[in-house]
Amino acid sequence: MEKMMERKNQAVHKHLDSFELRVLERSATTIDVTTFYTELAKLRSDVDALLTPLNTVPEVAPTTEENEVVMIALLGDTMPPPDPSHDVGKRHHFDHTSDTEEAY
Repeated sequence: MEKMMERKNQAVHKHLDSFELRVLERSATTIDVTTFYTELAKLRSDVDALLTPLNTVPEVAPTTEENEVVMIALLGDTMPPPDPSHDVGKRHHFDHTSDTEEAY
């Protein structure tokens, strides 16, 4: 039983040693410092441009009444003339008599 455990232990150590050698043999990726600083400067200028407040004045919305907006949306810029039955000062004429008059 001891011999079997010793062989397994040796196999594990062999695998660990080969893994360690592969890791050490890998070449670390090299970074060109000049290129890195150039890209970093570009990023900083982009961030600064995004963070600076705008100097433009926002436009004020026109003060058109809501009814006009709806009518223009429905009918366009040309408005039809008002209905003559709704003219100011006109009264409705009824053919019936009022309650105060006595009917004969």
